[in-house]
Amino acid sequence: MSIVIDSISFQYESKKIILDSIKLKIKKGDFVAILGKNGSGKTSLVSCINGLIPHAIPGKLTGNIFIDDKNTRDQSIGEISKKVGTVFQDPDLVIFNLTVEEEVAFGVKNLNLNNPEKRVHDALETVGLAGFEKRDPQNLSGGQKQLLCIACVLAMGTDYIILDEPISNLDYSNAKLVYQILKSIHEKGKTIIVVEHDTDMVWENSTITIIIEDSKIIMNGLTKQVLKNNQELISLGIRPISKNL
Repeated sequence: MSIVIDSISFQYESKKIILDSIKLKIKKGDFVAILGKNGSGKTSLVSCINGLIPHAIPGKLTGNIFIDDKNTRDQSIGEISKKVGTVFQDPDLVIFNLTVEEEVAFGVKNLNLNNPEKRVHDALETVGLAGFEKRDPQNLSGGQKQLLCIACVLAMGTDYIILDEPISNLDYSNAKLVYQILKSIHEKGKTIIVVEHDTDMVWENSTITIIIEDSKIIMNGLTKQVLKNNQELISLGIRPISKNL
């Protein structure tokens, strides 16, 4: 089981190339971090993996993406979402149900998955929100909202979980909590793909790190190897890891 990205290039309509000849294989069980300056193509890359490109976001896409040997071009976003779950950067843009349990159950019921009650219970327990079932999601803290979004994906049981800058709006303690839960999920066998700017969190948690620069993958390897040279990171516009790590 794996995600294979086979020479994809993408450009929005009448705009410059955002992704240029990307080749990548993400193996089951990897914890992959994607780093790069703003505008380098990170979010576009994960939007190709979860099917938003080309199914919902217009533009010119060449090449193919295979998820467990199935071409995403031949599948709907709904079909892809059974394999790939996505947690977006801003929870307030995606949370819309009246209670926590309804929010977590929405995707489960939409995909007609079995045992919805157990899925909701187990997901909320995993992220530390058991007992919050009847709460109004809008009254949760920023960190709790992000954990709720992770629970929504967990309840759907996807093999692959994408997170697009999940801690960008969180303080350190909440960011640390999110990554503790992600690491626990990864240790249970989930494949994690995270777009991130916080190199310290990447160093501590991911197994593989990819760096994108000007629409191309320029580095791809074990996290401890890719991030070991702070001066090289600085030259790429990436914050180096803290000295005490």
